[in-house]
Amino acid sequence: MQSRRLHVRFDPASGFFISTLRPFNRSYATSSKHVDNRKPTNDKIPYTFVRVVDPETDKLSPTKQSLRTLLSSLDLKRWIVELVAEKPEPIVRLLDRKEAFQKYKEQRKAMKKGMKSGEAAKEIQLTWATASGDVSHKLAKARSFLEKGCKVDIVFARKKGQPLLTPKEMQARLQDVASELEDVSKEWKVREVTSTTRVISFQGACDSG
Repeated sequence: MQSRRLHVRFDPASGFFISTLRPFNRSYATSSKHVDNRKPTNDKIPYTFVRVVDPETDKLSPTKQSLRTLLSSLDLKRWIVELVAEKPEPIVRLLDRKEAFQKYKEQRKAMKKGMKSGEAAKEIQLTWATASGDVSHKLAKARSFLEKGCKVDIVFARKKGQPLLTPKEMQARLQDVASELEDVSKEWKVREVTSTTRVISFQGACDSG
């Protein structure tokens, strides 16, 4: 029997994610025990309404969606809903179980070996006026890189027409980011400072075990 793959897309008319089954020529069975479960998933997510990262565009849904409705629309043998941020609002993403298993293996390999010398850092760009929900989403992406042992540069810059923050306000913003990522990383070089920008550089923590 031909297998089918679940296709998920955001419907702007309804404001919800819609799932449909499409033919697929292979089937995978992956045990959830292989998935890194440090973040709440599926019905373990302690929120009633969430915003969802579109798996195709990597952008946030414009409105919140019922977690129960989202879960009921998915084939949970193939998909995992993972909580990636809680502040200022809960944000979730959809993970294919096969891809999640592969990611888990890659993370373990990277954490054991550490990062290769000279490998370029991943860069996450923000403006001083980036909305808090988008900041949380981008920091979740930075966290995923750091969990693999990568280096990540968080760049704050002023966008034309935006008011300029005071040095004290900029420092406070950087400290918020550092506190958010301190459990999976450490700063590995001096912060870069100009009159309008700041760059804070993190090295993902490696598990020697």
